[in-house]
Amino acid sequence: MEVRLNKKNKEDQKQLSNEETIENEKIENEGFLTSVFGKEKQDEIADALMGKDIFSNRLVKKNTIYNRTRMSNFGIKLSKLYSQMSTWKLVLITTITAIFFGVISVFFVKNVGIYNFGLAAFGQALARLVVVLFKEDQVSIALRNLIEQFIFWIAYIILSIPIFIFGYKKIGKTFSNLTVLFLVVSSIVSFSIGLIPGANDIYLIGDFSNQSVRQALSPFKQKLSSIIPLLWNDGGNIIALFIYAIVYGYLLAWIFAIIQIIGGTAGVTGIIGEWYANEKQKSFGTISGYMNIIIVLIGVLVGSWLPGSILLSEANSSNASDSLKEVTKNAWSFGIYLSPNFVATVLTNVIYIIALNKLYPKFKLVRVEIFSLNKSSEISTIIAQDKKIVTGITEFHAHGGYSKELLNVVTTITLFRQVNRIIKDVRKIDPDAFISVSNVKSIDGFIYLPKNKF
Repeated sequence: MEVRLNKKNKEDQKQLSNEETIENEKIENEGFLTSVFGKEKQDEIADALMGKDIFSNRLVKKNTIYNRTRMSNFGIKLSKLYSQMSTWKLVLITTITAIFFGVISVFFVKNVGIYNFGLAAFGQALARLVVVLFKEDQVSIALRNLIEQFIFWIAYIILSIPIFIFGYKKIGKTFSNLTVLFLVVSSIVSFSIGLIPGANDIYLIGDFSNQSVRQALSPFKQKLSSIIPLLWNDGGNIIALFIYAIVYGYLLAWIFAIIQIIGGTAGVTGIIGEWYANEKQKSFGTISGYMNIIIVLIGVLVGSWLPGSILLSEANSSNASDSLKEVTKNAWSFGIYLSPNFVATVLTNVIYIIALNKLYPKFKLVRVEIFSLNKSSEISTIIAQDKKIVTGITEFHAHGGYSKELLNVVTTITLFRQVNRIIKDVRKIDPDAFISVSNVKSIDGFIYLPKNKF
């Protein structure tokens, strides 16, 4: 009798344990199945797909409770920016982004010796060379700084007017206007910060003023010591420089993505890159990255190797210490060209390319499937009549896997960035339709891609 009681007690304890497990193991299902339905439609489509009574608000399987959860997310970054916006919103977003870009360009680019992207790198390189060539009896330190800031941030915009005209004709009015607004605002912000006394000597981390060389230069040239690239034995500052490069490359990708999505670009070479990307249906991030690498190779030669070698030569003297001579002997050497600053600029570009291609997948293709009980024809019609979408549409009938009831499906292969617009079209017809979006690895056939003004 005692054995039977013990056995019964163990069974009761096991049953209680199972009940506790059911209560404790609640898993919210984050699949697309429950992303977009009203309650009545949820039940209808659930019945059509799986049969009656298969789904309810809570489903218990293997001692686990699954809760039905609404989701609405198809994975595209910055999806809200793809919607149609009024002019004032476009101007506001562009201006705020430009101000942010103008601020970080001072502290992540100019002050630490990294180069910005596009034609701006040429202006930055020329500015660094020009200020080194000035003599003390030619200009004052204040006037020299004014000239440097103007060439560094403003001059290249004036010289880029022909490219702006090219973008206006080849790409579109809105694209060119937003691009000019972004570049003018960001450059004015950077220019203004550069005129603030002491702003050019602020480092968030590290010290890039080359103190040993700075003390050996004349008082007129001492503030230019940060132009000299770092040497490979300056370990702590190299780590700091690479941190700047990684963070700046990532931030730059977000900035470019935001401006590209709303209809502009964040650089002069972006105009050429956008036009070429549209012509060849290539990734904008990759094209922009290749152009930047070529520009950086030239910019480092003019803006780092030449002025850096000039300053090192001026710092070298007969009474210089051995440690200083060890530094100044690098003047005109290949080590000054292939410096940590050069590598950091390339690293910035690599991070920028990778991040931008993730944030702004311009020519990425996806398969969109729309499940609707009785409005598939209307959905096909509204997508086909959308003036901003040109895509092939297939409509077919399917059967629920359990109930075998008829279910209409509309499917298309389209650009990832157009999915948000397709979803909005579908919601106008059937707010409760189920929408699935999946990646397309490769295709062999014809699809519609916009040629320009994309």
